[in-house]
Amino acid sequence: MSVGTTDWVAALTLDQIRFARDLMSEKIKAAEAQPERVIWRVCSGGVARGNYQEDQYEKAADHLLRIYKEYFMQEAAIYVKKPYGTETFRRQLPSLEIERVTQFEYETEWFPAKS
Repeated sequence: MSVGTTDWVAALTLDQIRFARDLMSEKIKAAEAQPERVIWRVCSGGVARGNYQEDQYEKAADHLLRIYKEYFMQEAAIYVKKPYGTETFRRQLPSLEIERVTQFEYETEWFPAKS
């Protein structure tokens, strides 16, 4: 049975809510104290096209190179027909972005272990 957080909290007593608050506060502090990890993100036009683990920077670079020419050719043709801001043009092209997250987020949200 799955219960949403809001429904779960609504069913708690005041003492249980206080306990949960204190427990979550401790977990948050512990997570925030962990070292940060790097995520390599291949992005284009504000959309992530791929996320790569810290040690997979070569795969991220290969992905970027694989898609760059295709996206550039499409965007350049549009720009030649109807020029627009150069910063907007730059943002449409694929790029490699860096996301820094805690070890906790890295292991639970970005790259959870497959069971």
